[in-house]
Amino acid sequence: MISISDALTPVLAMIVVGFLLQRTNFLHPSFWPSAEKLTYFLLMPAALIHSLAAKKISDLPWLKMLLTVEGAVAASALLVLLWWLSDRRMGGPAFTSLFQGGVRFNTFVALALSENLFGNEGLMLAALGAGFMIVLINILCVSVFSVAVTKDDGVSLTRIVGDLARNPLILGCVIGVGVNVLGLKIPKAIDGVLMLGGKAAFPIGLMAVGAAYRAGYMRAHWQSLVVSSTIQFLCKPAIAWGLATYLGLPGVATGVAVLLFSVPTAPTAYILSRQMGGDHNSMATIITVQTCLSFFTLPLTIALLR
Repeated sequence: MISISDALTPVLAMIVVGFLLQRTNFLHPSFWPSAEKLTYFLLMPAALIHSLAAKKISDLPWLKMLLTVEGAVAASALLVLLWWLSDRRMGGPAFTSLFQGGVRFNTFVALALSENLFGNEGLMLAALGAGFMIVLINILCVSVFSVAVTKDDGVSLTRIVGDLARNPLILGCVIGVGVNVLGLKIPKAIDGVLMLGGKAAFPIGLMAVGAAYRAGYMRAHWQSLVVSSTIQFLCKPAIAWGLATYLGLPGVATGVAVLLFSVPTAPTAYILSRQMGGDHNSMATIITVQTCLSFFTLPLTIALLR
């Protein structure tokens, strides 16, 4: 329980800091949109490039891990989509929050827990799995925004491809994976800049979530909250465990894979929602409540793993 608290408390604390800063008007209201834009276009892509470019996968069960995490991501995305198709009363912007709440994962919490529970081997496996997931998740989420948040001209393949090609998160993934696959090495000074920028993305993004949160939003967005949390904390871990077991992942790798799909959704989901026209109020509520819920769900998941 201590390791879970250590991993989750900083996340929740930064959300609370943002909430208090906004309520006390310590910062001018114009600060938050600017901070969100900075995070979306510069800091988050820097974090992705730094993370994806440096992973060495040759000595790890990378193929089985790839199949496990990508299969679980695709299955969770399909569950969210099937639910929406069964009840189309939910609007497109609200659906994007439901989708991100049920598909994305908090990388920081997943990596911290994996290291605390499984040591350096767990950290490397978690970083490997997270790298595989980040690329697919960002492609899926940007595509969902292109389809669900439609304009008067409707949806077209050209628009979806254009949104993917221009999206800074996708570009960060492509650059990071490209550098890795080609065996290139980012100069130490440039990598240091990317690392510092990436570290700044996390606290700023969390504070922006807190600044947007309103307690009254829980009642207004209860449906998205319940569905996304059920998929996030119940369906996804079960799917990941099933795939890992079927594919024969080693014990530690199986534990890491399940942990990756047991953590709350990512705070970066709020930034994407703000920048691409989603329901950011719903997204802020889902992020905050899932983070609180995970204090109770993660101990149960870890107990089952053991």
